[in-house]
Amino acid sequence: MQIKFFEEEKDFIDKSANFIYKLISTYLKKKNEFTLMLSGGKTPIPVYNKLGEEYKNKINWQNVHLFWGDERYVDKSSDLSNFKPAFDSLISKIEIPDKNVHRIKTELELEKAAKEYEKEIVNFFENDEPVFDLIMLGLGNDGHTASIFPDSEIINEHERLVVNTAPYGSPKVPRITVTYKILDKAENILFLSSYKGKEKIIDQIIKEPKIAEKKYPAAKVNAKNIFMYIKK
Repeated sequence: MQIKFFEEEKDFIDKSANFIYKLISTYLKKKNEFTLMLSGGKTPIPVYNKLGEEYKNKINWQNVHLFWGDERYVDKSSDLSNFKPAFDSLISKIEIPDKNVHRIKTELELEKAAKEYEKEIVNFFENDEPVFDLIMLGLGNDGHTASIFPDSEIINEHERLVVNTAPYGSPKVPRITVTYKILDKAENILFLSSYKGKEKIIDQIIKEPKIAEKKYPAAKVNAKNIFMYIKK
């Protein structure tokens, strides 16, 4: 795991957006499509804004496919959703085909929404094992990531790629989330997190990773390349 701390928020935003830009550019020199799985929460929104403004014309968005690591079971127009902030700050500002935006369809019944999203991922990768080029993740105050929370049965899910959950977190609503079967296969993971309020969790992930793995879902992610950008 490569970990970088940023004293200034602007530096955190600039370096995070530039990391994503460079990775997309590098991959698109070798392949036709880039798969980017977005995270929810407030921390990545300024990064999305940066991508949608400064990198609007620098990235070939026609060849980028957007997915989400998890979604709250609310309407897509709700400010509580993970889709709407990403749409407002990024998608609405770039020229990306509608077919490249793979939204979790919360207008469906909960379990069906999870199964349909899983089917969409499987179909996109044409029944090969889904390997995303970059998955963005957050880190909750309790150590959760995506919508995999401590003590959740999803931690031990080894079959499904996507599952629905009981109400968790804040807001306490049902959720749809990818599992470790998706996260662990990613080419690259980028955690974006603030340090304030999560000092104990982050310090333990850095200094005592084996202990952290037993306590925090975020520490259990075991992908090829993991980067953690932390705003102090």
